Amino acid sequence: MSLVERIEQRAYAMLSPEEQAASSYASVDPFADLSPSDSELWIIVLSKAREIDKEFYARLYYIRGGGTQLVRNYRWGYVLRPIITGDNASGWLSMEQYEAEKHCLDGYVQQLVSLLRMIAYDGAA
Repeated sequence: MSLVERIEQRAYAMLSPEEQAASSYASVDPFADLSPSDSELWIIVLSKAREIDKEFYARLYYIRGGGTQLVRNYRWGYVLRPIITGDNASGWLSMEQYEAEKHCLDGYVQQLVSLLRMIAYDGAA
């Protein structure tokens, strides 16, 4: 079982019986404490990504957990913006680190663009 699955399992166990009846899993925002302003959007994005493909979900989870925010953008709806702090505990060490790590999403560009537009324009935001 992956780390993400174990985290989901623990979060699911904390749901009320009514909430558990409504869903078979619980998404968790791994960076919510450090970036609460976009946490609700991340829960939506992560939940939708999980429905599309669990590997896509795990990769987005990693990018968010490393320190990435969702920022409103006229053209794309939302874009990913790294939080560069020089400290892995509160963001990415450098732009170079983020640029290297974000390549894990290269195979999911279409799905990511669709999700970012969906949360901006389809009333999910």
